[in-house]
Amino acid sequence: MSATDTTGKRITAAVRQTGYRRLILGFDHHEESRTVLAIAEQVAVTAQLELTGIFVEDSELFELAALPFSTEFLIKTRRRQSFDLQCVERELRTHILASQAALQQMARRAHRAFSFRTVRGRLLRALMQEASAGDLIMLRRADKPWHTTAIVGGHSVHAPVLQVLPPAVDEAAPLVALGQQIAQQLGRPLIRLTASTAEIVETTAREVGAALIILPFELLSEKPWQEELELFADRVPSTVLIAGIPAQGGSDSDMSKDHSPA
Repeated sequence: MSATDTTGKRITAAVRQTGYRRLILGFDHHEESRTVLAIAEQVAVTAQLELTGIFVEDSELFELAALPFSTEFLIKTRRRQSFDLQCVERELRTHILASQAALQQMARRAHRAFSFRTVRGRLLRALMQEASAGDLIMLRRADKPWHTTAIVGGHSVHAPVLQVLPPAVDEAAPLVALGQQIAQQLGRPLIRLTASTAEIVETTAREVGAALIILPFELLSEKPWQEELELFADRVPSTVLIAGIPAQGGSDSDMSKDHSPA
């Protein structure tokens, strides 16, 4: 057995002991949000995670629809139509059904248990509120295909995994093991960045052409990030994975309400 194989098995064992059990996938009325499924399948299989899809009905859409004389301009047809609550609910229903069907197909293909539900709010904040110990959150708002390669220094390379870590993190921490395992299984280089601002993370992701950004949940709870959460989710060109606090020996029944068999 080679040193690489031994290292890989050790990392896999470490990840399985961290307590991560569920991958929450965020969807909204943007079709691009469903592109998260491409990488989510690989991550779910790698870490043996159950899947929960959460469709977030954007609260701002309902606020706009409640305004008098609201209209919507359709770019494809260059026509205007009324923008009211019925219109919003009808459009959202279409996206909800499409997201649920896409998740179901992926879960069956990956042989993972899954569930799906709908909440109302702002995308990233709502997902963080729904998360609990043992969860990972993944979302994507980019309108481009998922990165397979990146151009760095004029050369084409495998698009890396960018992992943002808290200051003075222990090398044996579950978050570190998770990043190593995912990068290894995806066959991509791993770049680490010490806890920083949303702007620096976004800039770095663009510079290195990151395919995936792994963020610690506790970092996003800090005030500077709280003020930038939704803007970051809209602007960043990469898939985002948020690692929460690993479960510490919790019972399976704690999260049974969120899971349904595939």
